[in-house]
Amino acid sequence: MGVLKSKHTQLFIAIGADEVIKVTRLRSVGFPDGQASEIDISDFDDDWDQFVAGRKATGSTTIEVIYDSTAHEAIEALHATGAVVDFLVTAPKSETAGADKPVAVEGVIKPPDDIVSKQFKGFIQNFAAQVADNDVWKATITIRGTGPVKTNRPAAGN
Repeated sequence: MGVLKSKHTQLFIAIGADEVIKVTRLRSVGFPDGQASEIDISDFDDDWDQFVAGRKATGSTTIEVIYDSTAHEAIEALHATGAVVDFLVTAPKSETAGADKPVAVEGVIKPPDDIVSKQFKGFIQNFAAQVADNDVWKATITIRGTGPVKTNRPAAGN
């Protein structure tokens, strides 16, 4: 497969049962981590502390966009409601194009079967716009993940 380049990477959000938006003016995107807690199983007979992995806690991630009050209105609305929605980050389809806009079924985005993508559920925890001297308006959007991050790989033959 080779190296995945960031150019033409896209972020899609299911904002309704069958409605998907593409996040425009995307500058960076990350994925929630899945750090496992630890369970102490040490007892008096142990010379060293003993641990096993516990439940994994889905963390947060941030995305950065060049702020557009119209294009990002739906994301700001999600921040206001706190709704848990489906997110899909797609690798580029080619050197010159991103993935086609996917569809959602019952609020779950159907990932493309010909490129790598990562999918997770979460809610917009924070939406913060920033303005700096001699720069564009930017917004940092924090997404609190819930559940696992799934990697979708191309189907055999693609």
